[in-house]
Amino acid sequence: MKRVFLLFTSFVISLLMIAQGNSQGKGKDKQKDKTENPGKSGSNENSKGKEKDDNDQKVEKEKEKKEKEEHDRKIWDGTSDKGGSGPKASKNQPAKVRSSFQRDYPNATNVYWTKYRGDWTATFGNGLYRSTAIYHASGERRDTRTPIVKDKMPKIVLDSIFKRRPDTRLDEAIKIEIPRAVKDIFRIKDIIQGKPEYSYYDADGKLVKYEY
Repeated sequence: MKRVFLLFTSFVISLLMIAQGNSQGKGKDKQKDKTENPGKSGSNENSKGKEKDDNDQKVEKEKEKKEKEEHDRKIWDGTSDKGGSGPKASKNQPAKVRSSFQRDYPNATNVYWTKYRGDWTATFGNGLYRSTAIYHASGERRDTRTPIVKDKMPKIVLDSIFKRRPDTRLDEAIKIEIPRAVKDIFRIKDIIQGKPEYSYYDADGKLVKYEY
């Protein structure tokens, strides 16, 4: 009986030693794999980081595209030429036009050029706002347009607008700066019976006429 007990005990101890050896072997294999392939884990992390950067850049470009399209819509809404087409992207502007723009706006950022109704237009960052400057081929600046919110409009202009038409929605407003002109002009968009209507006011609130 004693011999049987000893044999059983020896068998159990042998099993425990084998199990321990296997466990240590697996640990060594894992350590060996890390030693032989040190870049595998880092490569996966780098791949994920690059993918995140690519996605962030894609989101940022999409955001910039939408902001550009929204700005252009506000600036040119209601001004389409006889063919109904809008501005066309431009790469080759006359030297006089570029020179005039650089003189007028030396600190402009994120500039992109288009051509519209025979004129050259530069849309650019202008401090807190984005503006669009329009130039004739001679380099003479026609005007500069900036979308503004209601709170940034002169009170006298707002009073005049609502006195003339109390139910004005004042959906959008564009400030138009004209070279050598003392007063800015404000283009107002309103919806009348479901259709857009555009009107122009000077800085004193007087209703004026202005071509496109």
